[in-house]
Amino acid sequence: MQAIKLIRFGKRVSRSIAIAVLVSGCASGLSRDECNTADWRTIGYEDGVQGRSEARISGHRKACAKHGVALNFEAYRSGWDEGVGRYCQPGNGYHQGRRGKSYSGVCPVQMEAGFLQAYREGRELYDLEAGVQRTARKLKYKRKHLADIEVDMRDTGIELVTAGVTTERRVILLDELRKLEQKRAATKAQIPSLEAELERQTNRLATISSAHEY
Repeated sequence: MQAIKLIRFGKRVSRSIAIAVLVSGCASGLSRDECNTADWRTIGYEDGVQGRSEARISGHRKACAKHGVALNFEAYRSGWDEGVGRYCQPGNGYHQGRRGKSYSGVCPVQMEAGFLQAYREGRELYDLEAGVQRTARKLKYKRKHLADIEVDMRDTGIELVTAGVTTERRVILLDELRKLEQKRAATKAQIPSLEAELERQTNRLATISSAHEY
């Protein structure tokens, strides 16, 4: 029985490109021939295995209704149920969460608890990684900003001691140096806390990753 299911699944995979085109076409408007020849069970399966709500069928129905063609709801629902059964496996739940995908509540009650537990574990890692990336970007920006300030201070200092600079200009340059020094001090003060936060987040990410079974 398992071998038969795998064979059937393999056939579906081999048709995945054609099905993807057909499903996307439902949203933009299928031709009369496409609606007449649509494999609604396979379309339902593809929607289900992607975790799409059963309500998606209304879009398919409207697309074909324009051509006076009625879809086969029973075939669609049969395929959708099978697709959802595959989608709601815990391993896939973890995979969906890990990618930061949303969950639209399609899993049946008897499968939802296991799916959600795995989904939350994956989503936790996704959120932690996003936090690490945000902090790393902030730290990189602060370091670059500090370097830019120091370049401006150097250039201002060089001009300040250049021969021929007027007294009025020197006053302006001294004020600019004072402001740049304040900016430098404020920026330098922010860097250690960002470094500590990045280390904390990275360590937590490593700890959580090693604790997950998927």
